[in-house]
Amino acid sequence: MDESLHRHRQDTWTYALVGGLVAAALVIANNLYTGLEAEFSLNGVLVGGFVTGFLIARASAGTDVGRAAIGAGLLGGSPALAWFLPPLVDFVVSGDGTWSYSLLEAVFVLLFVGIHLVFTALIGLLGGVVGRWVFEHQSLIGATHG
Repeated sequence: MDESLHRHRQDTWTYALVGGLVAAALVIANNLYTGLEAEFSLNGVLVGGFVTGFLIARASAGTDVGRAAIGAGLLGGSPALAWFLPPLVDFVVSGDGTWSYSLLEAVFVLLFVGIHLVFTALIGLLGGVVGRWVFEHQSLIGATHG
């Protein structure tokens, strides 16, 4: 039983890594191509979660789609966080205000990071659920177009 649990966890991380790498590559490519400076598109995170959910359903490995898709979302959203975090930290560190104002800025940066992590996890989860649904209903989808 313990070996089975270990195998499911390993499968979860494998699928999360595959979907997360797809998501991260798409996020980076999209934002380098569009040259966005003030905002960062997370469409790739949704696609990475979709890939994760689709692959898990295809393998029918009994792997938890939710966990894997959340992991893919967190990994796929990390380039956006890496893009925005250094200027925010620099803003807090180089602030000329009082220590209480700098502390408030630091709290807002931590709040931003937390919201970003929750948001990317939810986007990945949504993509994973849709990916699993599409795989499970692909015969239904193909029948309407064929």
